[in-house]
Amino acid sequence: MPPCRPVGSRKGRKVLDWIYEADLLVLYPVTIVLITGAAEIGAWLGRRGNANKETDISTLTGAALGLLALLLGFSFSLALSRFDARRNLVLEEANAIGSTANFALMLPETAQKPILDMLRDDTDVRSGLGVPYDPAKLERDIARSLDLQAKLWQEAVAVTATAPQSLPAYRFVASLNEMNNIHESRLTALRYHVPGAVMFMLIGVAMVAMGFTGYHAGGRENRGRVATLIMSLMVAVVVMLIVDLDQPARGFVEVSVRPLADAKLGIPP
Repeated sequence: MPPCRPVGSRKGRKVLDWIYEADLLVLYPVTIVLITGAAEIGAWLGRRGNANKETDISTLTGAALGLLALLLGFSFSLALSRFDARRNLVLEEANAIGSTANFALMLPETAQKPILDMLRDDTDVRSGLGVPYDPAKLERDIARSLDLQAKLWQEAVAVTATAPQSLPAYRFVASLNEMNNIHESRLTALRYHVPGAVMFMLIGVAMVAMGFTGYHAGGRENRGRVATLIMSLMVAVVVMLIVDLDQPARGFVEVSVRPLADAKLGIPP
């Protein structure tokens, strides 16, 4: 019997992944307010205290900024690699669909038209996976695609049963199998992203780092305050860019499905 996972842990992950479900038009200003607000609070505390006389504040500020830079670099690299993987999978899927259509043209004429029609329909469905963002639509698209794949396999079984030693049939089946495997890989890439816990920790570290920076600048009689605010704004934008890269169907940075559209145009009518 498989071990049961605590319900609380699933709910906790759901809460942490909220950052990927919220609208970026809301997340951008909220994140900017949080990080720049932390810098302003730090500057206010620095003006009221004796930041210039606290020799350790520079060390703490440098350590916090170093940790922030490390987390930003790690998170950005991870999100960018996932974005590249999604883009490459779209290209691989388009190539697999094109190859399957070409091998279908080598099959008996009676099998060609239904196979090509289903390939064209499946390409339409795969072009719209996850776009626009709607979990219910995504599940419907997946079910529709799986149904078309099952029908394509039925056609493949019928063709191989008629001519079991046919080389074109063998190549068609191999290409169809590759197309189905890439489809599952693409779904996995769409569903997973940088863990929400990492993003919340990144925002928290950014707030602490910019708070220390503001505190250090506040003790210098407002010198560097503008620079601190600009830096806070840049950090907030970079954090949201990481989230944007991991929302391929919702954000301002989108994965183009033009290769799939080109593949559909290449399928003979």
